[in-house]
Amino acid sequence: MIASLLERVRAFLPWLLAAALVEWVGTGLFLAVSTVFFVKVVGLTPAQVGPGLTIAAVVAMAAVLPVGRLADRYGPRNVLVLINLMRAAATACFLLVHGWWGFLAVSVLIAVTDHAAPALIQALVGDLTGIDRRTRVLAVHRSVINVGLSIGGLSAGILLGVGLEHVFHVLLLADAAAFIAAAALLCKLPGRPSPRPRDALARWRVLRDTRLLALTAYDSVMCLWQPMLNIAFPLWLITRTDAPVSLVGILYATATVTCIILQYPISVRAGTPRQALHGYVLAGLCLATASLGLAAAPAVSGTATVAVLAAAVITLTIGELFQVGSAWTLSFEIAPPDQRTTYLAAFGLGRATGRAAGPLLMTGVVLALGEPGWILLAAVHAAAAVAPAIVAKRRHHQPPPRKPCTSPDRPTTTRRS
Repeated sequence: MIASLLERVRAFLPWLLAAALVEWVGTGLFLAVSTVFFVKVVGLTPAQVGPGLTIAAVVAMAAVLPVGRLADRYGPRNVLVLINLMRAAATACFLLVHGWWGFLAVSVLIAVTDHAAPALIQALVGDLTGIDRRTRVLAVHRSVINVGLSIGGLSAGILLGVGLEHVFHVLLLADAAAFIAAAALLCKLPGRPSPRPRDALARWRVLRDTRLLALTAYDSVMCLWQPMLNIAFPLWLITRTDAPVSLVGILYATATVTCIILQYPISVRAGTPRQALHGYVLAGLCLATASLGLAAAPAVSGTATVAVLAAAVITLTIGELFQVGSAWTLSFEIAPPDQRTTYLAAFGLGRATGRAAGPLLMTGVVLALGEPGWILLAAVHAAAAVAPAIVAKRRHHQPPPRKPCTSPDRPTTTRRS
């Protein structure tokens, strides 16, 4: 049994990882220059780019559940192939955009595919491997994503530095080609569809599942590491510390290397529901510690500032890794097989909400308050670390379910919870 499972994993894993590497090299090429492209080539102002991307993200959140239902019916691999082809077309369409409305239309399409893809990948891995291997495969997959992003971003920087003519067109077309290549590689995977929903009412079970809603809301708080790292940290470094601006890029690279090295060993320690709850506790404590470190950075100077900021970023990244691994395990745990992709897509809305609200929270509250803002954020994450500890303790002390009584004269009856 174990040998056959390992053989099946070896059969699909190279194709899955190759698709991820190609896709995210292309994504890294575009992400490194996207903002500059929107301003210099499309002709938008920075004030137009932000609202357009926010509107696109909100529309994408509304489209995630329908995409998840499609994947539950036709199989996550098939829908993921279609998603990548749509990404390729949308990326190429940016070359034809010369105004805000065209930019918005293409951004909406790309946002829908970007928001839907993680749940599809997670469901696909769930279809192709056993319970004990899901988190391990997803950890390796995410490490490959970080490698691809690094290669793509570095390559884009080199091309920009060389001064290649029509460099933005080259990068966008390379990104589109990467999505097409990723779709072709995904076609090599087994196309085993997930079970279909049994009835129409089952489609809306996801909106009534209190466990899912609670976990999604909780995870949205834990996902604040993203705006902390991408928005609050660089702005704080530039405006409130004496650290050189170049340190931002160095610490981003440090965070990426940390992810690549530690993603797998940390994620495998969140492979069971109990381990995942403990992982959430550690994630909350790491994020709280990182917040306190960033709050302390302006109080020191010189080499001490660099050391404090580096420690904070590394601690934040470790918290990110614990959050990601725990989220994978617990979202799988509560998702019924016949609606797995729909549940995973709904769970992903918490991450999307954190991304949407995070920039406003970081700039309007944390950075606006200064050191007290970081201390407040640390308190939020410390409080968030308590909740999974309580749940884990209750699970540990919960008595095993009682077996129904049976007798020759009375048939056994069961209730569906």
